[in-house]
Amino acid sequence: MAYDIIRIDDKSTPWLEILVKFGFKNQPFILGEWSTANWSARKSWGCPDGMPNKVFLKQNYGHSVVPILVNGTEYKSTTLSEFLDNMNDPEVYLKDWHFQNHYGTSMYVLHPFFSRDFVNCEKWTSDKNKNPFGDDYRFVYIGRAGSWTKFHADVATSHSWSANICGRKKWFMMPPGSEEFFRCVSSESGFVDDIRDFSELFEQAKVITFIQEPGEIVFVPSNWYHQVHNLVDTISINHNWINSTNLSLVHDFLANRKLDVIQELNDCFSSFHKEEFEEKVEEILTPEVKNNPNTVALFIALRFGNAFLLLRVILISNPSVLVPFHFMLTHDQLSKLYDCAATSKRLPNDFVDDQKDLKTVIRYGELFKACHSANSSDYVQKAEDLNEEEKKQLITVVTEKLSIPKQENDISWNVDIVIGNSHVAKSLRPVVNIQMPTIGGETFEFDIDSFAQFRKQLAEAVLAVNPQE
Repeated sequence: MAYDIIRIDDKSTPWLEILVKFGFKNQPFILGEWSTANWSARKSWGCPDGMPNKVFLKQNYGHSVVPILVNGTEYKSTTLSEFLDNMNDPEVYLKDWHFQNHYGTSMYVLHPFFSRDFVNCEKWTSDKNKNPFGDDYRFVYIGRAGSWTKFHADVATSHSWSANICGRKKWFMMPPGSEEFFRCVSSESGFVDDIRDFSELFEQAKVITFIQEPGEIVFVPSNWYHQVHNLVDTISINHNWINSTNLSLVHDFLANRKLDVIQELNDCFSSFHKEEFEEKVEEILTPEVKNNPNTVALFIALRFGNAFLLLRVILISNPSVLVPFHFMLTHDQLSKLYDCAATSKRLPNDFVDDQKDLKTVIRYGELFKACHSANSSDYVQKAEDLNEEEKKQLITVVTEKLSIPKQENDISWNVDIVIGNSHVAKSLRPVVNIQMPTIGGETFEFDIDSFAQFRKQLAEAVLAVNPQE
């Protein structure tokens, strides 16, 4: 049985829909070529034949010192020009180049789904001294045809996305837990390097295999192990990131890893004072996973302000706890949310970035959209997941939005079924006369078959406009 990845080719797909269907459900997807069509990187980093534009890259960035991975095991440094001049060995792969640290992000524009990024898109990420992660997690990869990355999951349970600027990649990806089919005790990572050697396990492990075309962006959710191969010379832009959809997963991972380290050091606990032991645990944990539960608490405090200082204390003292949060929205915010939900327009960036619970925003938006379609507040009233105060707030907004003034002199519908018609008075064939609510109350006449067809078409039209009917 083949397992597929969903491609989103409709550029009008709302980012909130993507957030609900893929972000919170931790499911992978591909954004079509349209998602990068206007990126400057797409226009200047590649040649018309689809190959990397080495001339442009060397002229603009050639002096940059870049990291290269040799034989998949050893990192070295060289200049970009030197790498491009000798880019003929698939065993040499330019990986994890912090291009954005030196040149910014003007070469590409984030899709709204990817812009909800606590790691790379916050005010502190430009200052390494204040960045709780120590650095950004934005990279450029350049690889010769045949270069590849070994079987792995991304650092600290983060999400990642990878955009092909030019070139094509072949992916192998599998849902969380399936990586256990590829355990290997002799490997440093604990897993095999190349799952292609075990293709007989692909069906059991639900392995998804697909080709990423030029311009497409692949979303890799937390804990989805994967392996990637460059089919031709390829350049990609990649981000690792954390947001509200995987924050709890990241915290659980770090907390569990901390417990593992404590267990590993338990036999020498008596050799340290309590504070010294804690420092030793953090010393081991930090370089291994790039951050730790205390770092997560710090960036949450930075991200959401002093309201989260209590959370930081809770996380540090009890790493198994992650408390949910809920923010009440103002009437004006709810009104704006209703307008966006009713018109399928995207919320402004600052709406979600300002201390909002995304799950609550999405839930309210769904209810507003349903109420707007049904022209009724019943959906809010019957919502079992809302408390009475929430219902009261939402119903007030819905009532205001649906208060349409009644027009005077409305013409009511009038439908009569008669035997015969004005032309054949003695006919026994039923005829339907409908007086339409138009100026003058124009009358239309149908025989029974035509009326049945008309009624079916009318019903379909009503359902198309209002699916709730």
